[in-house]
Amino acid sequence: MRHLIATILFLLSVVILTSCHQEENDVFATALVTVSAGEETIISQVQAQARLTNVNTRQVTSSADFNGATLQVELLRGAYQINIEGVVTYQDAAGIVRMRQFRAQTDYVELQQKGVNTTTLTVIFLD
Repeated sequence: MRHLIATILFLLSVVILTSCHQEENDVFATALVTVSAGEETIISQVQAQARLTNVNTRQVTSSADFNGATLQVELLRGAYQINIEGVVTYQDAAGIVRMRQFRAQTDYVELQQKGVNTTTLTVIFLD
């Protein structure tokens, strides 16, 4: 009887210890999308809506949470189409601060790495 109880307690402790592990969620990643207007300009603020569309699932993730020229968003790993439209405030080569409407887009970018994925999009001024 003692042997049976010891065996049950041993098996119970094995089950408890193996079930207590940290699960890693490998399907999500952080994307850092930076907009750039060239080497001679310094972007200080972006007020825009970014739409990231998963090419495979057609799931759309929208965000306007830019920190300077960079957007950080958590999304499923995969291939994406990115469209950004809005207003950018920047300093040009002459030191003049300007505010202009812009668009930045790409039809295909891979955001497949675990952890942080970075990409840079070039702005197209609309005015």
